[in-house]
Amino acid sequence: MEINAPIGTPVIPRYFHQLGILVLDGSGSMTDKAPMNSTKAKEVNSGVVELFNRLNVSRVKQNFSFACIKFDETATVTLPPTSFDFNRLMGENYDPTVGKGGGTQIFEALNEAKKLAENFLNSNPIDGVPYKVLILLMSDGMCFQPQTTISVAANLKSNPKINIACAYFGTVGETTTDAQKVLREVSTDPATFYTTVYDGEALRAFFERSISQSAGIKID
Repeated sequence: MEINAPIGTPVIPRYFHQLGILVLDGSGSMTDKAPMNSTKAKEVNSGVVELFNRLNVSRVKQNFSFACIKFDETATVTLPPTSFDFNRLMGENYDPTVGKGGGTQIFEALNEAKKLAENFLNSNPIDGVPYKVLILLMSDGMCFQPQTTISVAANLKSNPKINIACAYFGTVGETTTDAQKVLREVSTDPATFYTTVYDGEALRAFFERSISQSAGIKID
């Protein structure tokens, strides 16, 4: 996977390559109100945009690629694996409800993420650069088939080159421990790769922290 750059622009070589797969819940409840008179879906969009704004000034941004999957009862790859290109990434709409709005089937999205992850890991050249994948999953509800989701996640995590970070997008004042429990089980390590968020800034911070943790390097 080549790094696209204008002619005459020096290309900084990679010393690792991590694919971050955004897996974003676009079920109907994501249109619910969030703080600051926004909606959960709009907060997700702003959080992802700010994540890329911050990565754009990072000295290690050339080591990352990103993809995006939106899901409800079905999963759609809205951004194929793309080497970090600020203009390309900022041209996307990360509101997960666009084209969605149904129920919650997390395992459908994880199955699509598995295809992207395995293709990425299998198609890169043997050039001494370590390759890895981080699945950045955000959901605000209970999967209709939680055990299937947990099973698919376990299969993914059996590959040491794949991590899963999970953010539960909560509603202030509501408690949904069953949905949170599933996401904890899906994550690689609940102590490191799980959190509950209530706005886009907290989601951005968690995704950024997870990317750094999985890559083993600060991205500032």
